[in-house]
Amino acid sequence: MYLETGGEKSEPEQIVSNFIEKDADLAVYYFDVGQGDSSLIKYKNKTVLIDAGEKDMVGTVVGYLNGLGIERLDYIIATHPHSDHIGGLPEVISSFEIGTVIAPRVSDEMTPTTKVYERFLTALSEKGLRLTAAKTGTVYSLADESLENDNTAFEIIAPVKDDYDDLNDWSVGIRLVHGETAFIFTGDAEKDAEKDMVESGAELSADVLKTPHHGSGTSSSKAFLEAVDPSIAIISCGDDNSYGHPHAETLDKFKEYGIKYYRTDGCGTVTVYSDGESIKVVTEKEAGDNVDN
Repeated sequence: MYLETGGEKSEPEQIVSNFIEKDADLAVYYFDVGQGDSSLIKYKNKTVLIDAGEKDMVGTVVGYLNGLGIERLDYIIATHPHSDHIGGLPEVISSFEIGTVIAPRVSDEMTPTTKVYERFLTALSEKGLRLTAAKTGTVYSLADESLENDNTAFEIIAPVKDDYDDLNDWSVGIRLVHGETAFIFTGDAEKDAEKDMVESGAELSADVLKTPHHGSGTSSSKAFLEAVDPSIAIISCGDDNSYGHPHAETLDKFKEYGIKYYRTDGCGTVTVYSDGESIKVVTEKEAGDNVDN
């Protein structure tokens, strides 16, 4: 376990433990699922799972969840019906108590007929669950009712339109707020969807950006990065993947804007902790060359 604070060296494990145990009350886990996506938001007793990687990585995702002692997922967000995002969701749905499942209402002509998507729908049906369509502007509270002025919640910020011709652009995007800190997740949104988010007028500023589309050069436009203005970006990608993710042009933009990035292909699972005022990043493996200041 390594605590990253922007310095040249990681801090000792004791400092990590002290911050986690005494200060941080929200944790966001960016699971290492190879060339796929899966993230978990955990705030007190509330949980939000965003995607679950490919089917062959579901054991890893379930293992992470079991290791955290999770029995119920209050929300599942299936960002869009590509296998590297929803492939593992059927087994997750069958293995845990599930609350609300949010997904984009994809147009009929764009609705996939893949076995992966069919398995996802079957798993929902077997648990008596129905999909909740992602609607921009909808806010889901995660607040602790025993605390005054607890603003912890996530808002749907995408998809903005309903006529995209690229399934990636249908990705559900959310902005998570906890105190004065914020996190953005956008699935595989491409530049068209990013443009629509920016032009929608939604609040996009965030401390941490889950890099769209695994760091592809078809995403992370300058206008979007300027609107989010993150200090940290997390890139979920597989080691030596065939897509060449993350692309050099994306990393160059991160450097240009002074965004420190962490790659799951080298860092393993990346966890960001927040106490509502500050954030700290913990990597599963020593970051080495997979982090850039």
